[in-house]
Amino acid sequence: MAWVEYLIDSLKRIFLKKSISDFENETENGEEGYDSRFNDSTSEERGIKIKTYYENWENQTFESLLEEHGCLELKLLINNNEISESFSFCNIGINYSITKTADFNFRYRSISVLPKYRERGVCSYLLLKSIIVVLETLENKNVEFSLVNTVKIEIGDKFSIYDSILTEKIPNKNMQYRVFLSENRDTDLAQLREMYNSKLEKITANLKFA
Repeated sequence: MAWVEYLIDSLKRIFLKKSISDFENETENGEEGYDSRFNDSTSEERGIKIKTYYENWENQTFESLLEEHGCLELKLLINNNEISESFSFCNIGINYSITKTADFNFRYRSISVLPKYRERGVCSYLLLKSIIVVLETLENKNVEFSLVNTVKIEIGDKFSIYDSILTEKIPNKNMQYRVFLSENRDTDLAQLREMYNSKLEKITANLKFA
């Protein structure tokens, strides 16, 4: 029966590690499931919060996203009502990146909003927030972000939705991307924060009765 004891010990170690990870995540976030990196007093005063789901269940912290194949799902809530339908991105590693030049490479694998909340800036808001958080953390690294454009609204040029954020395009693959160089970090972050604040004003006005 030694194998049974070994199995029990292994399961105990796994659950202990999970409990420690949950405790560390809750302590770091202030409120479990709401990573403080993605939430600030300005947005919370307007009833806007972003819930975070790190997919590495053994390490529910932001650091798990920085590991290759690490993934994070974000959910936007306004007045405790969930607005986003699906929004997640992953650390895809250099082999699956577009330029093969950056230190870190992230791809958005799913971006969509509940139909009644489309065309109100929700996806752009989450896109900007996630990029800002990553760039602030990886301040001395070159970082590539990319997405496959799956815009569901009727619009002539669907790339125009995000082209002020992800400036490069590969039309035949429905792909948009951008490499943020460390040497331009301050300038890029200033521009992104300005866009983010503008988007915050927009969704506050558009969704205040959500």
